Amino acid sequence: MPTRSISEQIQGLRQQNIEFGLRRLVVAYDASQASERALSDAIFLAQRFHSEVLVVRVLALTETTHEENAQNHADLKTVTSRLAGMSIRSREIVRVGIVGDTLFNICCEENADLLLLGAYGYGPRDRRTLGSTAEYLLRAIPCPVLTYGPSVSSSLSSVSDKGPILVPISLPCDRVQLRMAIAITKLFGAKIELLHVEDPTRRRFMKSKTAQDLEHQCESLALQLRHDGVQLEWSLRYGKPDELIDARSREVDSPFILMPLKRGDRLSSIASDNVAAHVIRCSRLAIMTYGVE
Repeated sequence: MPTRSISEQIQGLRQQNIEFGLRRLVVAYDASQASERALSDAIFLAQRFHSEVLVVRVLALTETTHEENAQNHADLKTVTSRLAGMSIRSREIVRVGIVGDTLFNICCEENADLLLLGAYGYGPRDRRTLGSTAEYLLRAIPCPVLTYGPSVSSSLSSVSDKGPILVPISLPCDRVQLRMAIAITKLFGAKIELLHVEDPTRRRFMKSKTAQDLEHQCESLALQLRHDGVQLEWSLRYGKPDELIDARSREVDSPFILMPLKRGDRLSSIASDNVAAHVIRCSRLAIMTYGVE
C-alpha cells in the first residue's frame, strides 16, 4: 500500500472528525537522558494502546564509519530486545542524514501517530542534540510530537492520576483548531483546561480587546466544545506566557501540556520570544504539539 503524501495526510485530518490513535510510535533515540525519558513513555503508551515502537537513530555524516554504524545498530538492538521482553512490537532504524529531515521522512513513510523526541539535550559524547531539529519538526511534521525539554521530570504513566491536560490557545481560536486536542484528550480519558495568556508588554496588547471581550471569546469557545461532549474549563491570565503556562500546569497538576502550533513559522531554540520554545525549555512536563493551519 503506497504511503500517503504529506498534503494528503493533512487534508485527511481536515476533512474528518479526527479520531486519534497510537498504533505506531517513533522514538528519536540517542541514549541521552531526554531520549531515555521518551523511550520510557513510549513503553507506557505501547503497553496501554498496543502500539508498535520504532526506535530511530539518525547519524550525521561524520558518524558513518563502519565501527560506529555497527555500534549504533547494536545499541538499538539492545533496546528492541528489551521491548520484545515486554511483549512490545518494535523495530530499530538507523539512517545517515540531517536529523530533522530524516525524522520527518521516517514519520511520513511509516504513517507515525506520534513522534517522541528530546530537545536541548546532550548525547553520550556530550554534544548538543535536537535543538534546532526539534524547532523544525514541531512546525512541519504531520503527526503530533511529544517533546522532552531539559527540565522534564514527570512521566506519562501517572496520567490517570493527574488533573486536566492544559491546552494553551491564542485568541481568536475556533474549534477546528482544537479537533486534534479533543481527540488526544479523549484517548487519554482526560479533561481539558483551555488557557489564554495576554502579555501586557507586547505592542499588540494595546490594540487588543477588553478583558470582558477576551472572557467572552473563551466562554463562547468553551460552550461550543461542551456542546460537542467535551469536558473542559478555561482560564485567562495576564503576564509572560511561558511562565504562566508552566505555573498553571503545576496548579492544575497536568500530566502534560498540549499546544496547537501554526504551521510555517519556525521556532527558535536560542534567542526567540516564541512561547512554545520557552515552555519546552522550562517545563517539568513533556510538551505535546500538533500543527494547525
